[in-house]
Amino acid sequence: METKLVIEKLNGLLEEELASIVRYLHHSFLVFGPMRIPVMELFRKRAKDATTHAVLVGEKITALGGHPTVKISEVLEPGKQTIEEMLKEDLEAEKDMIIRYKKFLPLVEEDVALHFLLCQIVEEEQLHIEDLEKLLRKE
Repeated sequence: METKLVIEKLNGLLEEELASIVRYLHHSFLVFGPMRIPVMELFRKRAKDATTHAVLVGEKITALGGHPTVKISEVLEPGKQTIEEMLKEDLEAEKDMIIRYKKFLPLVEEDVALHFLLCQIVEEEQLHIEDLEKLLRKE
């Protein structure tokens, strides 16, 4: 396993998880109307999930001898959005995250613990995608 490359890729994932925290919190602030409480709680739960992922990734970076980044990937801030628009934005972001994690998995196959950790995060991301798809379904 190329430790330097793995640390670099993990830092990229960390930047994305940190951006997810910001995006979900921002969305939680912007929810109004009769569905405010459950939707706000959903967004804040997702921010907590992204925080958990960021902590796991950051801890792995330091365990491998690296330095976790404090950079945050760019977060879209389009202004006023409907709940549906926010959910669609989050769905696309979750899909992008799962692709990033899946692309990374072959690089760490020989590190069983890291591979397993990333697979667990992929599973959670997949559940997030399915939940968002159900929320956006019109049927």
